[in-house]
Amino acid sequence: MQRFYPINSQLIITFNIMIKKISLFILILANFQIAALAQSKKKNTPAKTPAIKVEDKNNVISQGLGILQFIYTNYNFGNINEKGGLVYHDFKFINVGKEPIRITDVTTTCGCTQSNWTRKYVNPGDTGTVRATFDPNGRQGKLDKSLTVFSDGSPNSQFITIKGHVYASKFNFSDTYKYQYGNLAIKTNSLSFPAVKNTSYDSVDIGFFNLSNKKIFIYKVDAPNNVMITQPYDNIPPNTDMKIKVRYYPRQPLEYGPTKQEIKIYTNDDSLPTKIFYINANIVEDFNVMDKNQLKKSPKMVLNSSEIDLGNVPLFNTPTAKFTITNKGKTDLIIRRVIRSCNCLNPSFTQMVVPKGKTVELNVLYTLTNMAGPDTKTLKLITNDPHNSELTLTVKINVTE
Repeated sequence: MQRFYPINSQLIITFNIMIKKISLFILILANFQIAALAQSKKKNTPAKTPAIKVEDKNNVISQGLGILQFIYTNYNFGNINEKGGLVYHDFKFINVGKEPIRITDVTTTCGCTQSNWTRKYVNPGDTGTVRATFDPNGRQGKLDKSLTVFSDGSPNSQFITIKGHVYASKFNFSDTYKYQYGNLAIKTNSLSFPAVKNTSYDSVDIGFFNLSNKKIFIYKVDAPNNVMITQPYDNIPPNTDMKIKVRYYPRQPLEYGPTKQEIKIYTNDDSLPTKIFYINANIVEDFNVMDKNQLKKSPKMVLNSSEIDLGNVPLFNTPTAKFTITNKGKTDLIIRRVIRSCNCLNPSFTQMVVPKGKTVELNVLYTLTNMAGPDTKTLKLITNDPHNSELTLTVKINVTE
């Protein structure tokens, strides 16, 4: 017979409370395990790096990178002479980033183009250069070349470009500039002033054409005190011309007749840096300043003969030709200068000033050395006679053995 016992209500309540506590503990423990597992997965997963937008320079700078920025990336040389030598241009860049930057390499697409660049690190705010050099020899026509610049900053690489046009070396300047003087073409290096009046001046232009592909600078012009030089610029750009004006004044004290002087022009032309120009001037007296009364009273030179033939003369003799000069004017005749065509003639006057109505002798000693056969030599007299200011005297001889 089964026996039944009365239920204890207090015991049942206590049991239910214990069951709830155990369930809560198990739930908490499970939550801790889940959190620990999640934390472990988080540690083992690499962190994602936020992408840097190229156009957002501020964001790049915030990462501490150097930024290489060219002031400009294209350069046009214009016309380039094929035979004018290398041309080059320096491209300037600035580091606008926050860290130093260095160019690691520069590559070209053609052996005709070379480069050099700033090799050291460039600090923020500082500048550097990339030099692009082009050899035009044998490369007529259009020039369009690129160079790739690599750096350890941002951007990693970028392009710079050189352009131009290479023309044939036979540039059509020959009608004006006939002679090559180093890397400059010129009309002539002899400056002629055929009749410079003693009361005035004369002028000519020195014309240059720059045959090279670089600027030719004129550093200094060394000229006599009586020569004035005016140049518009201190340099001649490639493939262009320039004219320098030369104004010639008679030097003091006055020397009538032909004179010779030099001008030296110093340049950076590596082929011929110093250009010498020779001045040939003839100084004449200005008789236009004399009025009619002065002309009437002027001196008048009369010669017994303007030509003397010494005939046959044995070698090693020293014959003498004698000229007679008379002043038939009303004022003193002045022999300003005697110019001989040969050092073998030795002229001598009894006096250089001939009063009115007087006569003087001009003795010309002829020295015979290392010569034989017929010969002719001349002398030029320069005087203050308005009607006969220059007169040529001739001496003939036949040298026999």
